[in-house]
Amino acid sequence: MTQNTTTPQQGGVQSLEWLLSDLLGVPGVTGALLAAQDGLKLAYTRQESQFADQGFDVDTADRVASVISGMYALTNGMAVMRGGTARDLQLGVLKHKDWTLYVVSAGRGVPEGTPLGPGRRPCDIECTLGVLTSPGADEGAIGFEMRKLVKSMDRHLRTPARRPEPGLTDGQ
Repeated sequence: MTQNTTTPQQGGVQSLEWLLSDLLGVPGVTGALLAAQDGLKLAYTRQESQFADQGFDVDTADRVASVISGMYALTNGMAVMRGGTARDLQLGVLKHKDWTLYVVSAGRGVPEGTPLGPGRRPCDIECTLGVLTSPGADEGAIGFEMRKLVKSMDRHLRTPARRPEPGLTDGQ
């Protein structure tokens, strides 16, 4: 797999879709999506990608975001009863005869400028990563790639806007 080292910008908000594109190279993966805890899709693999048979259209991405947010909420409910939080979710799996959905906690924070409801701060938003696969996909490989991605995406979710420190000049 290749690593894209650029971070495309879209409408002033850092686009996170490039972070998910490498998951499409994992055998059996049919789509990936990053969502906020409240069901807002933040990024997803699009059908228009180089992998024509993979990814989601806009409507499906909205529905998958809702599903993985619901799984996050269920996990949170159980975790609270057992003294933890949904943030501790290591891997949630929903198996169907035709597909499998994997869900992990993807960290806290969304890029500055992400459209949020009133009074919501980007640094307080919990994120969830969902990966949809075909039957028979290697669970170990999927889980490994998801954990690796979550570790690398953390800095992209919480990178604050640069602000000059008082008393410093721009070097000119």
